[in-house]
Amino acid sequence: MRLAVMGDVHANLAAFEAVLSDIRSRGVDRTVCLGDLVGYNAQPSACLALAEEAVDDVVIGNHDLAVTSDHVAPGTHRVARQVQEWTRSQVSEEQKAWLRSLPRRVEGEGWMAVHGCYLNDFHVEGYVTQTMIPANLEAIAAREDWPSLAFCGHTHIPVVAHRRDGRVVELAVPRSRWPRDVESVLVNPGAVGQPRDGDWRASWALVDLEARTVETLRVTYDLEATARAIEEAGLPEGLSERLRKGV
Repeated sequence: MRLAVMGDVHANLAAFEAVLSDIRSRGVDRTVCLGDLVGYNAQPSACLALAEEAVDDVVIGNHDLAVTSDHVAPGTHRVARQVQEWTRSQVSEEQKAWLRSLPRRVEGEGWMAVHGCYLNDFHVEGYVTQTMIPANLEAIAAREDWPSLAFCGHTHIPVVAHRRDGRVVELAVPRSRWPRDVESVLVNPGAVGQPRDGDWRASWALVDLEARTVETLRVTYDLEATARAIEEAGLPEGLSERLRKGV
């Protein structure tokens, strides 16, 4: 079983289309999206329609939740709130209903996926930063009813880490393989629509369950088309430059 794992599309249609095209060229068995289909960029409705059509499993992210309810994640930046308010007027009631129907966690054969973290059952929030990786791996390993392979997004930064004999190994390489006898594995594929690791290219992960491998892939897209759409929509200044810098 080969999984395409992606997340944090953030209304970046050009990046989303480029990633899905790359996925199709590689012959995966299933596609998984870790939420935040909307926010920051200017084409939320088109991205929602594409996700509903082309992705097998989708979880809800904090930006998705914010445009369908009064919920605001703790620490949400003013710019993010402004775009969330704008997004509410750009998506249909049917699309809001579809977002509300999304689960906070999905599970497949040998894997599970959330947007945020595994330290609580809400799963939509909680950044799995470098300092929080060990606690999340421990939480995953401690639950006998959970698969040992877990996916998360929210940070916009790719990471692969595993726990073995109580020791955490974090691998910052494009392709890695986890040992057969691990207690838990955590994969963040990075962001499709707003990477924050200094590389503007869209990011996703190809996960091979039989080979126990993760390959983080980068895809170029029409960055300037996305930047123009942000500016033409009148969204907050700085978002287009943030895309160009990958921060």
